[in-house]
Amino acid sequence: MNANLDQLQNEFTFQFEGWLKSYLENAQKNTNYSNVLFKSQEYSLLSGGKRFRPFLAFLVFKLFAKDLLKIKNLCLSLEMVHTYSLIHDDLPCMDNDDIRRGKPTNHKVFSEDISLLAGDGLLTDVFFLISNDESIEPGARLDLIKLISEKIGSMGMVSGQAFDMKVDAQLNFEELKKIHTLKTANLIQVCAVGAALLADCTEVQLHNISEFSYNLGMAFQIKDDQLDFNDKVQNFKSYAKLLGPEKTQDELKKHSDLAKQHLIRLNQNTDILIELVNFNLIRNF
Repeated sequence: MNANLDQLQNEFTFQFEGWLKSYLENAQKNTNYSNVLFKSQEYSLLSGGKRFRPFLAFLVFKLFAKDLLKIKNLCLSLEMVHTYSLIHDDLPCMDNDDIRRGKPTNHKVFSEDISLLAGDGLLTDVFFLISNDESIEPGARLDLIKLISEKIGSMGMVSGQAFDMKVDAQLNFEELKKIHTLKTANLIQVCAVGAALLADCTEVQLHNISEFSYNLGMAFQIKDDQLDFNDKVQNFKSYAKLLGPEKTQDELKKHSDLAKQHLIRLNQNTDILIELVNFNLIRNF
């Protein structure tokens, strides 16, 4: 990773971990909060991870505004949505995984019922967090809630997960592209567009941010497909399997180039975000 990008991510992650721990400390004080539910959510929220989604929101917001506290609850919400999706993905009725980030998955520690409720709670708490954020104008809060619920709900990420669970080895490229769009690109768009909304961007800027983040999300998932292709059980749901190595690389480059083109159209100093796109092209994890 570029040294400037790496340093910026380290600085942001340090700040974000402080926000997260403060949020958890305050939440735990609520006497209605089930202790085992709290422990289950805390276990997954604090289990590490790259914090890529809140970091992306931070980078986009930083292009247009300076008051980082304005995106604190958005950043927390993005990590909560991501964590909820991982907890549920790992359940026996979904991917049935035993290990996440080198540790036992949530349901292996807290049981399936509590893990299911932990994910439910995290997702629902996002809307409480955003709707009560007085640092955000009421209209912007509504726009943000509409964005999250559209991209993450039944018309977005949840349908992507449903399609992913039910496809078979006969799926075609358009079906796979739809799954990648709904499961991965949608949440990446929420990160970037949500930050742009809070930075009071123009419609033209919002359009370019949306297109940038969609293409970044697709490039991110295609790169994961390349790195995960040795998973013989799941590799039929892969660009590499459907298109072959060369065409998959072409798709990765196409989406990466489109992401960078929309960044350039913003007429801002987008060097760090362009570096992020370039880093995805060469990452090995």
